[in-house]
Amino acid sequence: MDMFSQLVLFDRIDSRRHLLPLVATRPVGNLRVGIHTLEDKWRVILNCSVSHWTIDSLMEKFPLEITAPAEVLVLSANILPNADLIDALLDLKIGESLLDQNDEWIATYVQEFTQFVDLRGSRGSVVSFDKKLERLLYPEDVFIFNANQIVFDLEYIRISEKFETEGGWNQIVGDQLYIEKGADVQHAYLDSSSGPIYIAAGVVVESNVTIKGPVAICRNSRVKSGARIYPNVTIGDNSTVGGEINNSVIWGNSAKGHEGYLGCAVIGEGCNLGAGTTNSNLKNDWKSVKMYDYVRDDLRDTALLKCGVVIGDQSMLGIQSKINTGTVIGVGVQVAVSKFIPKFVPDFLWLTDTQIAAYRFEEFDMMLERKAAVKHEHITSVDKKCYRQVFDDTWELRNRIINTKNK
Repeated sequence: MDMFSQLVLFDRIDSRRHLLPLVATRPVGNLRVGIHTLEDKWRVILNCSVSHWTIDSLMEKFPLEITAPAEVLVLSANILPNADLIDALLDLKIGESLLDQNDEWIATYVQEFTQFVDLRGSRGSVVSFDKKLERLLYPEDVFIFNANQIVFDLEYIRISEKFETEGGWNQIVGDQLYIEKGADVQHAYLDSSSGPIYIAAGVVVESNVTIKGPVAICRNSRVKSGARIYPNVTIGDNSTVGGEINNSVIWGNSAKGHEGYLGCAVIGEGCNLGAGTTNSNLKNDWKSVKMYDYVRDDLRDTALLKCGVVIGDQSMLGIQSKINTGTVIGVGVQVAVSKFIPKFVPDFLWLTDTQIAAYRFEEFDMMLERKAAVKHEHITSVDKKCYRQVFDDTWELRNRIINTKNK
């Protein structure tokens, strides 16, 4: 077995645009599924450096960092790790490519990265992988595969950590409780009988909280008093949550701090869901849920009976927001309406009961600065360039919808 020292997550994949708006501001490999982002998982699993070959507008923030000459594994960015796949990747020899049962590319191991660039479109020596493989193809896949990845992360990444199995004045059911030193968990009901509960350092879980695993509460997050967190939930770093949450992933630095239901949902970075915000995830006629797809510029049948909402980075919803089944809300959106939010809200839209307009980028920029000052976040000029690119890229779509609504 040869051993590579560098991993490149190949982000220029055909399915990438289907994952919008979640990947408008990040490579696919920066999505969080389970406890960690994909890049963080692979960095620990393979014990090597990780970088992204992403789209041009994201390369400054997520650069391709290759040290030549050195062996490089190039991996499709939307692949989720599992034990069998790890073994197959580690068994690859230089010049070999790994393909799945449908003859779709998974990875290629090369002596130097330039060899992969030259081989694009050619598979070289092929190795077949005929075991279970999970890929992120659509936004809902993030919550569909999340529970399995929580379990995986605890088994393959966090196994060397020391955890607390007792939690002060908590009521504990089950034996899959993992509380890192430095977490503050008191007077909570923690039920890991059906799946693990992971609570990271710096987390505060307030009194009268119910958590039923599998659940991951990541670093420095806060779970407010009386919250009910049901199976298959990840709360990313530095987030605040309350109310009811089920089958959902919050990337991080976001807030759903009050009562209301969030289910079958994926929330990006820097979002705020106002008090009382609730989403539907099941149609009254029990038909499969359709959701807007940026590639189709139309609704796509998810084939799921339950599918809630997908929200891009830095979007803000007003109090008592009502979200319909299968709603997609883009990046940098401001919504404050008394009726149901439309099934699709394009990026950088300003939507109220009396107005539908483009969110002026200068106003968005100033909002970021004010929020960063209060929350002690670090917003860089590179971050702003990425948001500006999303703003420019979605100009036509946003204005088409504005013009249609204002007729």
